[in-house]
Amino acid sequence: MTEVPDYLLERSRARRAALGLGGGGEAPAPATAGGGDEGSSSAPASTAAAAAAPAPGPGPAAPSARPPEALPTYVAPAGPRSGIPVWMMPVILMLPLWAIVYLGAFGESSTASGPATGSEIFHTIAGCQNCHGASGEGGVGPKLAGGEVSKTFPNEQDQIDFVTKGSATIKGQPYGDPNREGGQHIAKSGGMPTFGGQLTPEEIKIVVEYERSGL
Repeated sequence: MTEVPDYLLERSRARRAALGLGGGGEAPAPATAGGGDEGSSSAPASTAAAAAAPAPGPGPAAPSARPPEALPTYVAPAGPRSGIPVWMMPVILMLPLWAIVYLGAFGESSTASGPATGSEIFHTIAGCQNCHGASGEGGVGPKLAGGEVSKTFPNEQDQIDFVTKGSATIKGQPYGDPNREGGQHIAKSGGMPTFGGQLTPEEIKIVVEYERSGL
């Protein structure tokens, strides 16, 4: 007769108790090697096999979540973009300077285009006051104020032509209306400048109108 070791019986009882099959009773009688009925010999054998079977190990571990991989440098997300191409930035920065240069080179200023009034042309630009007096009272040149210039040139266009051409070509000759009260003026020195090269046609017209009605 083969006797089952106690430690195997103890493991069998512990295993059955863990499986809820009841393992608190006495261990079955040891099986004999040659005799007994079939029932009496099968129970110990099955018990011994169960005791000898290895305990089931822990199940497979759940796969752990992998941390997100960092993107390579060449595909890393770029920072916020302005929507303006890089090559446009120097152009945008230079625009104010270009505007200043353009206005300075081609823009018209009040000084370059001349005063807007006849008084400014008479006293500042053309310097008519140097010969005809600040108020047109006369001096080196004849008197203009008080309607005197209109007596010499009843037609405004005749005065415009005289101011444009000057008196150098008629030095020593009379000019103006031959029927003028007191007679015509004489270009004694021929010193009336040619303002056609100094003033624009518009400026000449403005200053003539000022001399005829503003003095």
